[in-house]
Amino acid sequence: MSAIDAARASLYIRDTLSTIDEMGCTMLRASWPRMLSLAAIALAMAAAGCSSGGSGAPSGGSAAGSSTLVIANAVRVDTLDPEANSVNESIWLDQNLYSRLLQPNATGTGLLPDLATSWNTSKDGLTYTFHLGNAQFSDGSPVTASDVVFSIDRSRAFKGGWGFLLTPVKTITAPDPHTVVITLSQKHAPLLADLAMYAYSIVPKHLVQTQGKAFFQHPVGSGPFYVTSYKPDSEVDLARNPHFYGTMPKISKVKILVVPDDNTRVLMLESKKADVIENPPGNLTSQIDKTPGLHVDLFPSTRVDFIQLDEHFGPFKKLAVRQALNYAIDRNALVKLAYQGDAIPGASFMPYKMQYFDSSITPYPYDPAKAKSLLASAGYPHGFKTFLITVSGDVAGQAEAVVVKSELAKVGITVAIQSYELLTAYSKEDGGHSQMGERYWTNDIIDPDEVATFGADCKGGANAFNSYWCSTLATSLVNKARSELTSAKRQAYYSQIQQIIYQQSPFIVTDYSPYRYGVGDWVKGFHASPLGAYVLSLETLTVGQH
Repeated sequence: MSAIDAARASLYIRDTLSTIDEMGCTMLRASWPRMLSLAAIALAMAAAGCSSGGSGAPSGGSAAGSSTLVIANAVRVDTLDPEANSVNESIWLDQNLYSRLLQPNATGTGLLPDLATSWNTSKDGLTYTFHLGNAQFSDGSPVTASDVVFSIDRSRAFKGGWGFLLTPVKTITAPDPHTVVITLSQKHAPLLADLAMYAYSIVPKHLVQTQGKAFFQHPVGSGPFYVTSYKPDSEVDLARNPHFYGTMPKISKVKILVVPDDNTRVLMLESKKADVIENPPGNLTSQIDKTPGLHVDLFPSTRVDFIQLDEHFGPFKKLAVRQALNYAIDRNALVKLAYQGDAIPGASFMPYKMQYFDSSITPYPYDPAKAKSLLASAGYPHGFKTFLITVSGDVAGQAEAVVVKSELAKVGITVAIQSYELLTAYSKEDGGHSQMGERYWTNDIIDPDEVATFGADCKGGANAFNSYWCSTLATSLVNKARSELTSAKRQAYYSQIQQIIYQQSPFIVTDYSPYRYGVGDWVKGFHASPLGAYVLSLETLTVGQH
């Protein structure tokens, strides 16, 4: 590991989700009332060292700058329909188009008002009342409580979607155009976090009902940008929403290019055809950092890389086999080869240092002898053959596959690597007919209920990360944790859930890796939150001359 890489890795490990909110000044200037007096806001800004510059006037940057930000992503857009998004790049794109009742802050540790300027909860904790501000969609029509009710109900009902997060919700009503009331069948600790999720973005009821699926080819939202051109395989163009109610972006346009090849994206950054690129290959991060005018940002993330084990495949039904695979893989070697040390060996299935993360759980030690012993006890003294699905063009993923194949060969397991385009790979891994598959998880909400329901509850809607492993105890604990409002009790439940997953090994948690972005020095203020979204930074960043 070079000195630059070592320093960067140290910074990432130190910079956890409890970091100071870098975007605090921006948020304090947001044009929605934050339930603070003007004097309180001014005092808070002065204490934070914020300048008093205004934020509401549209600006294309300085005369010497650019009004357009060009981002090169690795993955095609799956859809612009927030209820149906399954790919992170599309999710993070959509959050620039649509608003929700609330939104996560820049550090992924708290919530901010969005369409709802305030809310209150009944004494019994079963009724939430949200009060809306005077927002408009990008076509100038008002955002009403009726749109909110329609949008949330629509997403709750979507088959294969995220409705399972809101199962305690009984009714959602709109007593007037500026009020939304949600009633619950039982207390639900993550409700506010759930409502800040991308899937519960607000769309205009009358247009979606009239246009159907066609609406999402050129959608209308109330976010800071709107779509001007949509080519999901190659390019999506955005323009600043003139009716946006929040901090008016300083840039007027965003161009998102789809460039699957990692090396090609690096060349685009070096030639200044892109301002920001996602996931530069780990083996090229030092090269980018040494290039004048360029740098790599490693943002603290909620990403968890893991190997999916489909229990429809006979050997993976056996606990001893799953544990053997965990002992057989050298996570330190994997992190070094795939990420040049810019990641942390994985243990818990929950994202690193997120709320209720159990730091007492440590990675499985590298122990090939123990792995062989466990395989023999399970009836596989000579191992077996299997396959590993990977995403083509993903340099880090391919490096990880090389390590996994090599390490498992040492204990008698022969692995055939099968590479596909991302959406094809996910389709093959999700259908219950896979064996091993490279996957990763990132949180979409600040509460652990999402990852626990998705990964530990076999009845939660995702078949425990499509492993088809099931534990009645884990499912019971997930449901207890989501209905418990006391933090200490929730911590105890989630620690127990993490211990069960660790011991049962329904998947192989390999590492916690940061979000990697290559950025031109002419871009000032780009930032991805631990949840992956960069929408707050796009409201304030500038693009200089280059």
